[in-house]
Amino acid sequence: MAISSGEVTAPPKPRGESKVNSVDRALVILEYLGTQTKEVGVRELGQAIGLSKSSVHRILQTLRARGFVKWNADNARYSLGMRAFEVGCGILRSMEAHAVAKPLLEQLVANLGETGFLGVLDDTELVIIDKIDGRRSVRISADIGARRPLHATAIGKALLASLDRNDSERIITQKPLARFTKNTITDPEALRQELEKIRRQGYAEANEEVEEGLYSVGAALFNYSGRPVAAISLAVPKMGQQPVQKDRLIKAVIQAAQDISAKMGYSGRPKSTPLG
Repeated sequence: MAISSGEVTAPPKPRGESKVNSVDRALVILEYLGTQTKEVGVRELGQAIGLSKSSVHRILQTLRARGFVKWNADNARYSLGMRAFEVGCGILRSMEAHAVAKPLLEQLVANLGETGFLGVLDDTELVIIDKIDGRRSVRISADIGARRPLHATAIGKALLASLDRNDSERIITQKPLARFTKNTITDPEALRQELEKIRRQGYAEANEEVEEGLYSVGAALFNYSGRPVAAISLAVPKMGQQPVQKDRLIKAVIQAAQDISAKMGYSGRPKSTPLG
């Protein structure tokens, strides 16, 4: 510590530590902006993430110069820039599942007219990496980049059921199963039984479990080693889901998942491959 004019001051932080803190704060700002559907002002942003207005402004200027955020001169507010989108797309380019699945998912949606999703596992959550809108004008609150619960969605349950049982059990018991509707499975034992059913039949269903009035069917995708790498699903409004249509949806999703998996080199039954 340094002593000057009777005051005790902390020693200066190492330059490396200061840079790490700045990077961390910049990432926090990007993460927050990524959750917003409208532009955000400096003061509002600072209050939301717990940083001073001056710190936020300084970091925003750097991010703006690199194209990661854009500034609206009309209202002096910020939003994510195209550079952030470009970097995010780099992840998709490295995902074989996305490259292989997208054209077949598009064909599935074109054939049936319902909205299709492609998702991957990120720790204990599902992340939507692609969404193909169907012909119906149906509002489904899950866009690309959205995180959805594994236990309350068909695409999530399909992924969860395809995991090694030790991994699925870790996810089930890590935290309470949140309720979204009256149909959401919140009892761990009931979810385990549901996963066993999914493993036997090869597909998952979600009947108004995450959103009222929404039915979906999903199936996991496997790579050449038999490891689950993603899942697809179709979502339809419950009012339009008839028994005959339901059977057609299930068969189509299963076939599409099998075709996508085959293109990734999968040729047999899934292996119990632990995460990691």
